[in-house]
Amino acid sequence: MTEPNQRPVPARLYAEWLAVALAATLLVSGLVLGRLTERLDHIVYDHALSVAERPPPDDIVVVAIDNRSLQAIGRWPWPRQIHARLLDRLAVARPRTVGYDVLFVEPTADDSVLAAAVRRSPTYLPLVIDVPGKDGAAYDVALPAGGLAAAAAGIAQVNLHFDGDRVIRKAYLEEGGSGRSWLQLAAMMARLMPTPDTERGTAGLWQARPVLIPYGGAAGHIRTVSFVDLLEDRVPAELLTGRHVLVGATADGMGDSYPTPTSGATSQMAGVEIQAQLLDALLRGETITPASDGWTLAVALTALWALLIGFLRLSPRGTANLALAISCAMLALTFGLFRIAHVWLPPSAALIGLLFVYPLWGWRRLQAVSSYMTSELRQLQREDDGLPRKQGPGGRREITLQASLLGQAIDRLRDLRRFLSDAIGRLPDALFVTDLAGRLALTNAEGQRLAARLGVTMDRGADLRTLLARFHATDGGPLSPFAADSPIEGSAEAATEDGGNFATRYVAQRDAANIQVGWIVRIVDISPLKQAERHRDEALQLLSHDMRAPQSAILTLLRSAEAGLPEPIAARIESLANRTLDLAEDFVQLARAEAKPLDNEPLDLNDVAIDAADTLWPESKARGIRVEVEGVDEPHIVDGDRQLLTRAVINLIGNAIKYSDQGTVRCTLSAGAGCVLLTIADEGVGMTEEQLGKLFARFHQGPREGVGLGLALVLTVVARHGGTIGCDSTPGKGTTFAIKLPQSEAEPAIEV
Repeated sequence: MTEPNQRPVPARLYAEWLAVALAATLLVSGLVLGRLTERLDHIVYDHALSVAERPPPDDIVVVAIDNRSLQAIGRWPWPRQIHARLLDRLAVARPRTVGYDVLFVEPTADDSVLAAAVRRSPTYLPLVIDVPGKDGAAYDVALPAGGLAAAAAGIAQVNLHFDGDRVIRKAYLEEGGSGRSWLQLAAMMARLMPTPDTERGTAGLWQARPVLIPYGGAAGHIRTVSFVDLLEDRVPAELLTGRHVLVGATADGMGDSYPTPTSGATSQMAGVEIQAQLLDALLRGETITPASDGWTLAVALTALWALLIGFLRLSPRGTANLALAISCAMLALTFGLFRIAHVWLPPSAALIGLLFVYPLWGWRRLQAVSSYMTSELRQLQREDDGLPRKQGPGGRREITLQASLLGQAIDRLRDLRRFLSDAIGRLPDALFVTDLAGRLALTNAEGQRLAARLGVTMDRGADLRTLLARFHATDGGPLSPFAADSPIEGSAEAATEDGGNFATRYVAQRDAANIQVGWIVRIVDISPLKQAERHRDEALQLLSHDMRAPQSAILTLLRSAEAGLPEPIAARIESLANRTLDLAEDFVQLARAEAKPLDNEPLDLNDVAIDAADTLWPESKARGIRVEVEGVDEPHIVDGDRQLLTRAVINLIGNAIKYSDQGTVRCTLSAGAGCVLLTIADEGVGMTEEQLGKLFARFHQGPREGVGLGLALVLTVVARHGGTIGCDSTPGKGTTFAIKLPQSEAEPAIEV
């Protein structure tokens, strides 16, 4: 069975959705690829850092060239013997590595002394990369002067890169150009190796292996000792042994300090401490890898399209919950990757896309639904259901127009419900409306009375099959639509145990889209009709047997020798008895013609006319009248009851013989447009206009003897076969009857 479905979504809504999806996709792509949300992403990143602070590292120490050291040692720059003495102190403590974040690019006379001190510990020195270089070069590189470059354990770069808000968050672990590359100072101290796939053949300066620095805290987070204290041996050697030592400037006015996410709005962090924070992250394996633009765009579009698909499948409340869930999931994914996988996935573009598309779709959806609703309400207003009603006031503005149309539609629905309730409630027959499973949805008072009569409760939702089980079919027709072999609609006569007789009929109930949604079952009490049929059968029995038997006995007595009645009286009695027999016979024939079920079959009307003429041959011969059947060379096929049609033609030919004194009665058959025409013409006395007006009335007798039921039977038989009959008569010139019957497309059965 066909299940009900919903109205299709209007095509305009899909078009609106597609436009919104395209606009949102372009917006998110532009935000990601154009990096227009970096400042928002920086804010989110900074908050993520603030909740991810960690304890100071135990294996890193910063030797600070601070204000106190400048006061004690003197103005900067210091002689290189000072730096050599510090490195000698460090060599005694045996640190793991030393990162000396001080530039020694100008040669001096003391370079050899400093170089000797550098060799005593695994010391890494920085170089200077100037962009742009001299004479049009892309960049210039200044290595440590003298023998320092050769004495150092490695030469590193200490470049830091500002974000758009002038905050240091990112560092490139490797930079280079012209076939050379330099690791970041912290990366070299962490014993990282250059990657083999860097662009060493590029002429300009390149950066590779970007990382975000996961600052563990604000300035001062790393353990720090003063340069002068270490120089004057006031720092225990145990504090430096086996640790990574970074030496760099922290004093005011040195110019080597930068804002960081954890340094606050009014303070900065020294470059050497930034290197220490980066070294700590590298040693712990906690540097943050920024997601590529491709991955960021893919995740953002996935979140966006998940919400867009939800727009088509979910209710407004469902889409609101989905938007909130996707936003929370996006933030959870960002912070989860940050804390667990040490990957930074910027969320702002995805969140902006969600915030953009949700109200935009809400607006366009409301507009599309509003237009669709207005169109449908207008269409409903134009559709005429035939019920009289007042015309509601209209409006020109959109909201007024919609309110007016919606009000009229609601009134119309209420009117239809009232009409349906009144129409069904006042039906004299029991009516039941069910769903496809047979659960009762609607019934009327007659239906409730019938259910109470049969001892069944028929409340809303009850199973109608319980009631139908109280009936049993008496004519073999389909009684219930819920049986496995039931046709789509059907009717049957049924009886109940209390002796009631009923006619049942069921049809499919369909909605406006012609989809079947249930069944309509009507049950009519035909007990009075069945009783009337029994009375009719008894009356026919009385006429056909009980009344004919005495009349036949009277005729037998009159014809016997013992009657002894005078000839005129005997003849009179015999005539009346014969007339009574004819009256009974014609009445029975008429009753059967009216009530007898038609036994239709394809038959040749030629055979019917010939059989009728043969039946009346004795009578026609006795009166000297010739009966001719013409037009029988071609078959004339109709669908009909052979017995009733033969009786009707016999009555017409018999009347023609009765009202003719001489001449010929012609039965002519011919084919018309989709019909068969049978005409019976005589040369008898004819009829007047007054007689023609009462021709087919019951018990209307002509000028010659008869009971007045023969032509009534003819009219009944012709009408039941879907045909017509006409009569043309002129007094003294004869009468012509014309019968027109629908032609059959089937071939007649061949009698053997």
